[in-house]
Formats: sequence, C-alpha cells, structure tokens
Amino acid sequence: MAGLFGFLRSFGKEKLSQTGELLTQAIVSWDPETASEAEIQEMIRELDKITVEAGKAKTMFEKEKAESEAAVKNYDRHLAAAELLQKQYEEAQSAGDQARAAELEQSLNKLLQRLEELQPEVEREKTEAEEARAYYEEIKQLAELTAQKVKTARAQLERAQRDMKMAEIERKRAAERALRSEQLAGLKKQSSSLGVALAAMNKKAEEARASASASDMKAKLLTPEKDSQDQHIEEALREVSGEKPRENLSIADRLAALKRK
Repeated sequence: MAGLFGFLRSFGKEKLSQTGELLTQAIVSWDPETASEAEIQEMIRELDKITVEAGKAKTMFEKEKAESEAAVKNYDRHLAAAELLQKQYEEAQSAGDQARAAELEQSLNKLLQRLEELQPEVEREKTEAEEARAYYEEIKQLAELTAQKVKTARAQLERAQRDMKMAEIERKRAAERALRSEQLAGLKKQSSSLGVALAAMNKKAEEARASASASDMKAKLLTPEKDSQDQHIEEALREVSGEKPRENLSIADRLAALKRK
C-alpha cells in the first residue's frame, strides 16, 4: 500500500482523487460486522501503512504550505516594492526630474517583469499546497475510517466470542439439567415399581391370610365340637343300637368284636 500512495503522489489532483476514491471504497466496503480475526489483523496491517502514509502526507503538506507562504510573502514584498517605485516615479515626474523618473521607470519595469515571472510560481505553490492539504485530509479520514472499522470489528468479534462461550455454558447447563431430570425420572420409576411390587406382595399376603382364615374356619366347621356332645344322649344311642360301653364289655365280647371287623 505504501507503494500505492507513493504512486498516487506522483499523479495530479484529478487522478489522485479518482484512485483515492477507489481505495476509500475498498475500505468502506469492508464489513466489520462479519470480519474474522485474520481479516481484522490484515486490516490492522493496512491501518499501519495508512497511518504511516498520513504522517508523510502531513509532513509534505506542511512543507508545501511553508513554501507557498514563502512564495506569497516574496511576491507581496516585490509587489510592495513595485508600488513604492511607482509612487517615486510619479513624484519624480511631478517634480520635473526626468532623469530620476527615467531611472525609476527602468527599475519599475524590471520589477514588474520579475513579478510577472513570480506570479505563476506563486499560483503553482498555492496549488501544490492545496493538493497536499487535500491529500493529507483524505488519508487522515481514511485512517480514521479504517481505525473505526477495526474497533467495530474487534468489538463484534469479542462479543461473538462471549456469546459463543455463554452458549457453550448454557448448553452444558441444559445437558446437566436434562441428566438430572433423567435421573429423577429413573428414581421415580424405580419408586413406582417398588410401590407396585410392595402392593402385589401385600395383596398376596392378604390373600394368604384370607386363605388361612378360610381353612381354619373350614376345619372348625368340620370338627365336631366336644362341648356340644351330651354323654347321656350318646349312651342312650349306643344302648338302643345294642352297643355296650367299652368298659362294660368282657374279654370274650371284645375279642368277638375284633373278629367281626
């Protein structure tokens, strides 16, 4: 880019303006909102070149300005001298001093000729100073524009990096929340399964107790109650049936009873 600026300085004002406009458009078209780190670093390097060139342009402008001011001052000094000679010439003519008037006229003509030679030089110095000023202002504005874009790009990149970090943190937090939810759901499921198992076990226990109770009830119902038996009734029934009490049987009766079986 330094070579480009040196090339620009060798051109006239019109070409400088045209090429500088293209350069400015290139800077303006650079979008800092989507710039990468590599692009920012590249633009910083360009900014370094631009600021160096801006420093050179300022020095050149100050030099051209000083030369222009010196040329104008020298021209004004010669012009003032010409006006003084003109006055002296007129006074000599009024006094009738033709010899002095002739000398003053000759000197005045020389001075006017010098002024006529100085005039285009003064205009050239003014033009060069103005071009140097315009070039310096253009480069300075370009440097300011580039610096602003670099700052914007850097801020955008840092903001994007912060957003990425926050997004990553949020992603991890969401994953942790999801894991905790899964673990909690698993515990709830296990608790629910345990409750179902306990309910089934309790149900089986109740059924077992009910079955045992039913069996006990059946056994009681089928077992004659001793308290309800009447000894007198039993003896009467045996007697009418021809049965004798075991304790009243003789040995022969008991043996005969066994043979019948």
